[in-house]
Amino acid sequence: MSRPEPLAELKDQLDARTRLLHDVAHELKNPMAVIHGYAAFLSQEEVTDAEKRRALSAIVANAERVIAIVDQLQEAARVESCTLRVEPRDCDAGALLSAAAESAELEASRHGLELRWSSSVSDALGVRADPVRAGQILANLVSNALKFTPSGGVVELHAQREHGFVRFTVADTGPGIPADDLPHIFQRFYQAGGEEQKRRGLGLGLAICRTLVEAQGGRIWAENGSGQGARFHFTLPASAR
Repeated sequence: MSRPEPLAELKDQLDARTRLLHDVAHELKNPMAVIHGYAAFLSQEEVTDAEKRRALSAIVANAERVIAIVDQLQEAARVESCTLRVEPRDCDAGALLSAAAESAELEASRHGLELRWSSSVSDALGVRADPVRAGQILANLVSNALKFTPSGGVVELHAQREHGFVRFTVADTGPGIPADDLPHIFQRFYQAGGEEQKRRGLGLGLAICRTLVEAQGGRIWAENGSGQGARFHFTLPASAR
């Protein structure tokens, strides 16, 4: 006898939550182990200034990683509990791109990547959006692009008007998205790629992006470039002004 569909769906959700708990534990354990190890190292009496700087740099970087994981979990909880709020207003699409690029410049430099951005939206009030949420979407997409693009590659941000909307694009020169994964990457807990790639996150970031985009009246999708790399697009309503 086949399993009733609602029961099968519930089982899938429970399995996904179990995997999430396992992945969260894994994602938190690694940076916390680094923080603990370097903190213990700094407690020794004979530590040079250069060693202190390296240790503190590693502690800060891994603490930021832990904070980012917790932030993502909190955001997912808000989405699931329907307490997510968006407050759209007229924004400068170019300014949103510039802010996202500037925030990611250091990470891009660390990965040996070039980060570019451009906008064909001419007026200063180009898009109707919640600037914090729009920035969050861009930051998530840029972070993903940097994560999966090999050193020497390029990540590019662009915005343009399109049929009453502004379309934002984040493109990279990485390996692209496996064709079988493309229809599913915006589902909660879904992680695309091979096992190594699946260990790089919780499978929540793109699902949160989709919720934030749709809450502002837009849509989000992904495709592979004609040459190589992935291209993520999302639209938000153009300003009425």
